[in-house]
Amino acid sequence: MPEAQIQSYYGPTTGIGLPLVERLRQLQGQQVTVHVMHLMRPQAGTLEFTGVLHGVGVDFVELHIGNSPNPLRYAFIPVAAIGAVLVGGPLPYSPGTGVYPPYGGL
Repeated sequence: MPEAQIQSYYGPTTGIGLPLVERLRQLQGQQVTVHVMHLMRPQAGTLEFTGVLHGVGVDFVELHIGNSPNPLRYAFIPVAAIGAVLVGGPLPYSPGTGVYPPYGGL
C-alpha cells in the first residue's frame, strides 16, 4: 500500500507505515539495546547487545559496543534476526527466559 493510501486510511502517520530498516535508520547515533533471536532454533532464546547504532544497511545493522575502560567492539546483526530494539539502553530488569516447546514440535 503506498504511503498516500496509508495516510488517507489511517490519518497522519507517525512512522507506523515505515519498514523496519527505515525506522532503524532514524535511530542512528542513539544508544539502543538490540535483542537478537536465533534464526534456526528460536527455543535457544535471545541475546541482547547494548551500544550505539552506527549504521543500518539493507540487511544488517552495525552496533558499536564499548565502555571507557574497554576497547570499542563492533557487532553486525542481520535484520532478520532482530527480535526487538529498545531505545536508550536495557530495561532495568530481566524478563527471564521464555517457555518454548521442545525441539521438534509440540
